[in-house]
Amino acid sequence: MVVIFKDTTNRVKFNLAGKKNIGTNPYIFVKLVNDMTKEAYYLYPSEIVTPRYSELRIVEGVDVNLGAKGFYTYTIYQVDANDLTDDTGLEDNIIERGKALVKDNSVTEVSYTEYTPTSNKNTTNNNTQYISI
Repeated sequence: MVVIFKDTTNRVKFNLAGKKNIGTNPYIFVKLVNDMTKEAYYLYPSEIVTPRYSELRIVEGVDVNLGAKGFYTYTIYQVDANDLTDDTGLEDNIIERGKALVKDNSVTEVSYTEYTPTSNKNTTNNNTQYISI
């Protein structure tokens, strides 16, 4: 699974070398579809190729403005043009599919470590029954 953080530069590594057609279609085109809203987002990430992997650089907020945080389905295409706006007719150019999780670091989650009863009569342990098995 790929993790993408909002409003930051993300460097994501894929094993695309064995899946790409060498010498043809020099561009990587990515489609991200939000699993809940079904809204599609498209981008051309910059690519750094090594013998073992390809590193895609995705700047969320610049290369693409993803919607809500959550789960997305990604599709990576190898294409010969860098001016596409959707994936119409690219079914034969798919080199990888998978899941992505988009996170927003500006939103902090509440963490609970233990229950602390208060002096409120509705939340004290006197109105709780414990069962021992």
